[in-house]
Amino acid sequence: MRERFTKLALRGLFKAVVGPPVPLAFQRGWTQALTVINPPARGIAREQQRLGGVDCEVLSPRDGEVKHTMVFLHGGAYVLGSPATQRAITSHIAALAQARVVVPDYRLAPEHPWPAAIEDGMVVMAAVAERFGAFSLGGDSAGGGLALCCAQRARDAKQAEPEALVLISPWVDLSNSLPSHSERASRDPMLRGDWSAGAAAAYVADQGALDDPRWSPLFGEQHGLPRTLIHVGSEEVLLDDARSLAEALHAADVPTSLEVFDGLWHEFHMHAALLPRAREAVQAIADFLGETG
Repeated sequence: MRERFTKLALRGLFKAVVGPPVPLAFQRGWTQALTVINPPARGIAREQQRLGGVDCEVLSPRDGEVKHTMVFLHGGAYVLGSPATQRAITSHIAALAQARVVVPDYRLAPEHPWPAAIEDGMVVMAAVAERFGAFSLGGDSAGGGLALCCAQRARDAKQAEPEALVLISPWVDLSNSLPSHSERASRDPMLRGDWSAGAAAAYVADQGALDDPRWSPLFGEQHGLPRTLIHVGSEEVLLDDARSLAEALHAADVPTSLEVFDGLWHEFHMHAALLPRAREAVQAIADFLGETG
């Protein structure tokens, strides 16, 4: 019953509002306001730090040892979102994994198209490695795609490489050409094709084709990436992004685990304080991080 109610609420409060013709400024404010319906984890300290010249939110358990460090790149289709909008995910990862979670407030399109977000992610990764040592890298939705882009670039540059990747509902093909984008369009309670298409165009800004691996990392080189965990809901348009990425990673001999959660939707981890299955999924992330090192 809680899951059904949450899906209905998302259709009315998110899918109906976030996208054209609603102005982007309102969309940004609205998603910020919606954070009140997804409580963060308790017992988490939150502070602002500037790392590599980028403002970041750093979450960590108030009591107990910090066992891991994670850089987490927030979702929002590269045009909206902030550390605050994803706090319901990041705070629960911090609590359940006893982790320090660093969330960059990276630059957004259309004001700052590609490669601004990747540049910000890369300098934060380097600063985190210098200050805290080994780290994992994660992200949700566009943040998942951005995390993969950053991991590929870090591998190629041989600097500040993460020990592991955690990708939640990753958007890795900005051309939206995979079958689930049409097959799940009516079933997905959050994402709209017209919104993501417009966001992709704003991010790429006529710098190349939407399936270019510079911003669609599904088509990039996967060899040499760290062990990877991918979560996706069966009801979301990004289902095939996750499946195709898992196939590409397996083909490149990257240790990869794909978990498809039946009946759940895009970024359902947001509801970890409300839905048992969402909390179980975040616990699975914590367990994965516990195997690192």
